[in-house]
Amino acid sequence: MEPVTPEMDQKQFWNLRAKTFPRYSPEPDNYEAGMLDLARSIGADFKGKTILDVGCGAGMYTIRLAKEGKFVTGLDISEAMLAANREDAEKENLKNVEYVNMAWLEFEPRRDYDLLFCSMTPALGSPEGKLKLLSFQKAQIVYFGFTAPMKSQVITELFEASGIKPKNHPTTADQKTFLEERGIKYRVVGSSGRWEKKLSKDDFLLNLSTSLTFHGGSLGQIDLESFSERFSDGQGSYLENTDYHVEVIVWENN
Repeated sequence: MEPVTPEMDQKQFWNLRAKTFPRYSPEPDNYEAGMLDLARSIGADFKGKTILDVGCGAGMYTIRLAKEGKFVTGLDISEAMLAANREDAEKENLKNVEYVNMAWLEFEPRRDYDLLFCSMTPALGSPEGKLKLLSFQKAQIVYFGFTAPMKSQVITELFEASGIKPKNHPTTADQKTFLEERGIKYRVVGSSGRWEKKLSKDDFLLNLSTSLTFHGGSLGQIDLESFSERFSDGQGSYLENTDYHVEVIVWENN
């Protein structure tokens, strides 16, 4: 595990977060199953497709896509995320997944893709990142994004206590504006809910320290041990609830 450093880039941040990041789970009615159903409801078609999973993370969608599609490339900047993803794919005995450890803007495809899958990835936050999506001609694009910043009680209180202004993250409004300016028609559907997570104390503290440092704070600004206790359940677990509002956007490239 990498140490938390005062100057943290995207790669180190996601490597550190990989330990507690959502992984593949086979339940038929969980959050990710519901999100894929939403995508299907507005025309997404994963069956038998060659799919590029942009910013695939630890694999909460990659493995589901591989079970439905013909072939999946999982692309991510974080080696630790890909290691977790690959481990679960091997447990599922999947032979139709490859992994590429690379930034989105550096990626050069070696095959044609029928569909690009993009779930909550910061890789598409820049104009260049969005434009690259359009370079995959005739591909269907399935995009999951937030309509507003996530509302985590833990992170909100952490930043308030530390006097930190969180970084702005792109929302689906940015993506829709980008498409509308280019005359690209899309379909959209939304969903809201709450994620509930239980973590060990060590993992909870790791998430606090990485979030604090990545957003420009200092580990000396606040006593994280004392701060964390307000979220303890008294039985060794630490609770984080996050309210989310997301949209699924689907379109076809020309």
